[in-house]
Amino acid sequence: MKLERNLFYVLVSEMLFTILPLIVITIVRSYQNQYELIFYNTEWAMMSIILYGQSIVKFSSGVANSNLKFRWQLVSLIMSLIIIFGLVPSIIILIINLLNSEPNFGLHIAQMLLFIVSIITFFIVGYVGQKLIDGKKQL
Repeated sequence: MKLERNLFYVLVSEMLFTILPLIVITIVRSYQNQYELIFYNTEWAMMSIILYGQSIVKFSSGVANSNLKFRWQLVSLIMSLIIIFGLVPSIIILIINLLNSEPNFGLHIAQMLLFIVSIITFFIVGYVGQKLIDGKKQL
């Protein structure tokens, strides 16, 4: 049980540094009384890109450092799914948002949804990766 709690603490601490730009933007926009600009911000896509990347790194590090045997096809599938359905769409939405001079409501909704999915992905895949990393240290 203590190991599980420690894994959660590690994941939350990494995620907190990822969402730090959002906290800063929220403080600045609240000082300016422009709360709606928190929503129309490209940082949502940037944070999801970082979380998807951290998920891939944590999972691949866990698999590489584990004494357990894994089917490489399953590992490849998991990493491909994260890249294809998370990382690449987040990058595309970020680029389109940066190129648009006018805010696009649909794109901002999409980047927020991808951000939420990236948090879920990070906690599930990152948890597995961190558990594999920590499991080897305790053997």
